[in-house]
Amino acid sequence: CCHSGTGLDLPFTLKRGTWIEEDNPAHSAGDVLLISGCQDDQCSSDGGGGYGRPMGAMTTALCNTLEKHPVLSHMQLIEYLEDELANGGFEQIPNLSASQAFDPQRQFSPVDFIEGNRNPMLGRQFRKKKHAKNPKLLDGGLGAMLMGGAAGFMIAGAAGKMMDIGTGLVVGGLPSDISDVRGILGGPSASILDVFHSGSSGWLGGSDSD
Repeated sequence: CCHSGTGLDLPFTLKRGTWIEEDNPAHSAGDVLLISGCQDDQCSSDGGGGYGRPMGAMTTALCNTLEKHPVLSHMQLIEYLEDELANGGFEQIPNLSASQAFDPQRQFSPVDFIEGNRNPMLGRQFRKKKHAKNPKLLDGGLGAMLMGGAAGFMIAGAAGKMMDIGTGLVVGGLPSDISDVRGILGGPSASILDVFHSGSSGWLGGSDSD
């Protein structure tokens, strides 16, 4: 899928035949492998179809590669996938990440050759402070959506009611007339809602005066 490169937040990524460890890796004892159709900053494309069914470009490339090369290493797998996608006219670059830094020349198999734990320390290792690549990422609609989601959870938690109430407030935005919502929440929760509504109407779709 789109932007799926390191979607599982695995600590090792295969680059030019070498495993590159994340700056702040999250190590586990499991053996997990992720084959992604593109890099984090790319979109995945539809690639026609095979076997009489619609398929994505990466799925098509993977099926073609394994049919042509039933026995291959992990490094060869990525190289062949890159070739298949490039020959199909796609710009997306596949990505291989893993929980263990094994020999990339090891034979690829979706079920065999399970790797034992090689990580001396388990859990998240904080080594480097990260900064957003795009400092204005949360400006505009995305920021408003995330802030609205956070506020919805706060309202639902304070109200002690079902989560779908908070979700409805966020998705639909707080209405200008909140008497119905206040009646549902009742008591102290209604007061919390009043304060929230008056202070946050600007970014939840109300006036910009606050």
